[in-house]
Amino acid sequence: MRIKLIACKSLFRELSYLSALSDNAVDITWIRQGFHDTPERLRELLQEEINSVEAGTDLHTNHMNAAGTQSGIADDFDAIVLGYGLCSNAIIGLKAASHRLVIPRAHDCVTLFLGSKEKYADCFEKLPGCFWYSAGWMENTDMPGEVRDRRIRNYFQSEDYDEETIAYLMEEMGGLKNYSHLTYIPMPFIDKEKYRRQCMDTAQYYGWDYHEIPGDLTLLEALIRGDWDSERFLILEPGQTAAQSYDSRILCAK
Repeated sequence: MRIKLIACKSLFRELSYLSALSDNAVDITWIRQGFHDTPERLRELLQEEINSVEAGTDLHTNHMNAAGTQSGIADDFDAIVLGYGLCSNAIIGLKAASHRLVIPRAHDCVTLFLGSKEKYADCFEKLPGCFWYSAGWMENTDMPGEVRDRRIRNYFQSEDYDEETIAYLMEEMGGLKNYSHLTYIPMPFIDKEKYRRQCMDTAQYYGWDYHEIPGDLTLLEALIRGDWDSERFLILEPGQTAAQSYDSRILCAK
């Protein structure tokens, strides 16, 4: 099977590892982490990538070349798959014109790291107000912590804000008032002790309870392997559109 994978860079280590071991040929386009903060833009980017893959015009993909007259791949993709969950509704409205489009049934990438939407729901219930950390997030985004706070404070001081205003701005911009737990997800084969220590220090710095929940590659492995059962994945036929189901399925076809 030949698969086109379009994925968030926060999953780089896990999906690279699984792709390297897979019997399938996996052609990957990485999207930098952080676009879930602007879901409309992420939706635009993902649809643009899907469209360009199908048109053979993007600069990331080993394009299909049925004629064999230029450098390229003769075999078309069996499916386009996304390394994303619902992600602030950014997935809603996506579709492919001529390929199956496969999307994990997940609210966000926490589900992808934990291995199932059921595990995510259980953790969400047991740990309300939890900030999640993984190696992929810590390598690809500016996670909350003492170093980030110091840098932000230094910037405001350089702009001559008084301490009271700085304290107010940091509290409002940080968006951390409702958090009381920090959970680090050590992934199989990819765990980094330096990140565990950093997470423990961050929890202590904010006065949060520290937890570890081992990651599970099951869902990501199934995504790469092509084991796309309808319980874990939304499989859109060409022309169908992704929609939110507002139930335990998370996603449905429209």
